[in-house]
Amino acid sequence: MNKAEVEKLLERYRNGLCTEDEQALVESWHLSELKAGISDLDHAELIDAKKQIWNAIEEETELKPVRKHTLWLKLAAAAVVLFFIGFVINNQLKRQLTDPQQIAKTTEKIIKPGGNKATLTLADGSKISLTDATNGVIAKQAGINITKTSNGELIYTVSAQSASNVKKDVYNTIETPRGGQYQINLPDGTKVWLNAESALKYPAVFNGDERKVELKGEAYFEVAKLTDKKGIRVPFKVKSDIGAGRSQEVEVLGTHFNINAYNNEPSNKTTLLEGSVRIKNLQSNISQLLRPGQQSVISPSLPSIKIENVDAEEAVTWKDGYFSFNEENLATIMNKIARWYNVEIDYRGNKINKTFGGRISRFNSVNEVLDMLETTGAVHFKIEERRILVMP
Repeated sequence: MNKAEVEKLLERYRNGLCTEDEQALVESWHLSELKAGISDLDHAELIDAKKQIWNAIEEETELKPVRKHTLWLKLAAAAVVLFFIGFVINNQLKRQLTDPQQIAKTTEKIIKPGGNKATLTLADGSKISLTDATNGVIAKQAGINITKTSNGELIYTVSAQSASNVKKDVYNTIETPRGGQYQINLPDGTKVWLNAESALKYPAVFNGDERKVELKGEAYFEVAKLTDKKGIRVPFKVKSDIGAGRSQEVEVLGTHFNINAYNNEPSNKTTLLEGSVRIKNLQSNISQLLRPGQQSVISPSLPSIKIENVDAEEAVTWKDGYFSFNEENLATIMNKIARWYNVEIDYRGNKINKTFGGRISRFNSVNEVLDMLETTGAVHFKIEERRILVMP
């Protein structure tokens, strides 16, 4: 049948002049085209199509005088269409209710990211939840005001008179839990950003010939320059004593750097962004200078200090609200996820020997972060409450 004959046949159908055989032929064509179009519709679109068909029929019967035979044909065709739409919708719903993957997606719990959470322990042993404390002055000790700001910072204000009266052994400690982070401005003006599951111990006031703090976990430092009464710069030292051949001391005069010193990581890493620092391996007593764009690595397998050239900005993306995976192994990535989302990690099956790269906001749900990793095809995840199963 050529194009002209098809057009004539369709015209006869519209005018109600087809034989029974011709009518059956046209409606079978229409139904096959309808089926192809409907298969790509979602549930909402199918419901909308159904409404449009009924509206069209109502308009036809109310606004135009039509012959009974033509009206009967249109109603019959509409009935076929509605039946087919109902059939497709029913099948789609059944598939969603019985497909295990669909069930898993609809019932999977969305695990939200961490936020500004920390606990401050004062020299007298009293604890203050910075998560719950109201903004403003939250504590006073020996003439020092400790203030919490609205944007999640802790600021120490020390008068010159108070600074000379505070004893050297008066220490405070700020700790972040899993799923927490916090920024603190130390009494000397040094700014510190603490990552999740970290702790910083520091004096309530710096009034000696050195400024010394102790770190567990990860922190980014912007060290303020400080001079004594003679105009000599007072060095700033960060000790991260996590044992097992990974303990170190970093000495600076004024600089920006990041230290990653978690107990469950294989090494102690310091990354320098600005200035210069001296890294000291506390096991071997060996020291080395670090320059901007370099990273030091201290681990039990290294007798000294390993120095690497790196993209220093990558090391501090966490401070700016991002996960940045630069060819990292899966265990390191999952450690970061566990700390920030406060989840447990459970590995199943064979070990996945693959490195991953990519960047995503730390303020996305953990589900979105895992989806990004799954796009590689090398790893799959399943969430059970607050446990993430990792599988090949």
